[in-house]
Amino acid sequence: MLGDLRRYAAANARVRALLSTLLGRGGLQALCGYPSSAAVRAALLRTAYGAPPPDAGISDRYLLARVADVGRAVLELLDDPERAFIRQYLLHHEVDSLKILIRGVAGHLPSPMLATHLTAWDGIGTIALAKLAGATDPRTLVERLADTAYGPALHAALHRLDTAGSFALEVSLELDYYDRLWTATATLHASDRDRARHLLGILFDILNLSWISRYHALSLSPEEILNYTLRQGRWITLNIRRLLAEQPGTQWGAVLGSTPYAAFLADAAARRFDTAAVALWRFLAGEIQRTLMGYPFHIGVPLGFLLAQELEIRDLRVVLAAKSIGVPNAEIIEHLATVRH
Repeated sequence: MLGDLRRYAAANARVRALLSTLLGRGGLQALCGYPSSAAVRAALLRTAYGAPPPDAGISDRYLLARVADVGRAVLELLDDPERAFIRQYLLHHEVDSLKILIRGVAGHLPSPMLATHLTAWDGIGTIALAKLAGATDPRTLVERLADTAYGPALHAALHRLDTAGSFALEVSLELDYYDRLWTATATLHASDRDRARHLLGILFDILNLSWISRYHALSLSPEEILNYTLRQGRWITLNIRRLLAEQPGTQWGAVLGSTPYAAFLADAAARRFDTAAVALWRFLAGEIQRTLMGYPFHIGVPLGFLLAQELEIRDLRVVLAAKSIGVPNAEIIEHLATVRH
């Protein structure tokens, strides 16, 4: 216990302070009551999200800058291996930017335009994304990334570039990143590893279910679907992934009967998966809340907080998009995942 206190006392204190800056479900519901997306944006300026840079406006990059700020604030109070693990988690934003970069280079977008869509964070990121935006084609981009952590996975997927296009590089990059994130949990103390894998396992389950739904919509084969999902997870086993991949018409609730997700997705086949998936994100938010309410000196506190921050940003995107097209307030609230008040 003394070891836990030494490793987490400062970080826990900071996380508790940062938790108070979250809007919470009450704050998000209040934003739903504003008359327009412009009014929501104006209200955000008076929150911890603050004023955006002069040339940014209230964009996705503006919202994600909050993740970078709180991420750095947490990282500076951790030592390795905990610091390295939390940084590895935050690097999924770098992976998202690399996917945009791959797609943009393949589509021959002008590098200045492409650079505006990339998320590069000092003190967290590992590559100079803006410099890579000048690559003339995907193969050149892969060559420039050869000496980075992303190089081996991208190089291994090059042989499929001609048949599958940039998707081959994107999916290889993403699967490799999440595999390395899961592997990083093995560097933690045993109790920390279990807590990290509980939260990450649920996240991985949600990603797998989302991807399987999307791949069916793209008419991919069962073999491809299985290959393009994560091996790890909390309750979604290889057998469940195989069943979902092989039987696109199956009632999701039946296949997921042994998991906590069955009730949430019982009618997923009859409606858009994204609509049904709100309950999955809300389930993750509930598990985060339980993690934050218990014994405080463990990796689940900084990881749970960062997940909660990102779920709040997901909800803010929902609110802003819904307000821009006039969705009724009650309907917007139904699509919020945040549970923390």
